[in-house]
Amino acid sequence: MDPIRRLARSALALILLFTQLTACITTYRDFPETALDQTLPPKRDGVLYYTIQKFPILDAGGFHTLNKRFRENAVFSETIKAQEPPAKGMYCLVEVEYKPLSLPALIFGYLSVSTLGLIPAYSGNDGYWVRYQVFFDQQRIKTYEYQVTRKFGLWLFLLPFAWINLATYSEEDVFTATTHQFFLDALKDKTFDQEV
Repeated sequence: MDPIRRLARSALALILLFTQLTACITTYRDFPETALDQTLPPKRDGVLYYTIQKFPILDAGGFHTLNKRFRENAVFSETIKAQEPPAKGMYCLVEVEYKPLSLPALIFGYLSVSTLGLIPAYSGNDGYWVRYQVFFDQQRIKTYEYQVTRKFGLWLFLLPFAWINLATYSEEDVFTATTHQFFLDALKDKTFDQEV
């Protein structure tokens, strides 16, 4: 195959991929969105060790956002990423569990991708459960869980409306909000006061 024909096929494949990705409108709900606007109190002395488990599926920035929010936390003077819980001290294990698509949404999603968006697909109930488990000296103190629901539509004729994604919550917003809400809830419950 000559190089021009190979380049043309590659360009066509990229255009089709771009079209597929931009013909999807996604939004999130059922998460603590008010936490995005709340400020956390001043930092307290101490160290928070943490582990963020890998996502069970492909993510769109949530894993990176969780790591970033814990690295830049506004609650403890220092955070340290740990492979295992420390023998002494405050530790948080973050787990993300995927809420799967319904069977019809999965089937129509597959058909939509297979037909390059000619067949529409919709899901209104997949998403995540985000769990923050707090331990002190390797003893679990409390678990905080937040639900996130994702709604999406995939259809070639949604392409002119892809700009709507710029006005809706992103996966980064969702995981920032759940992390802020976790810190606010744990402070309100005095969960972090074990060290004092």
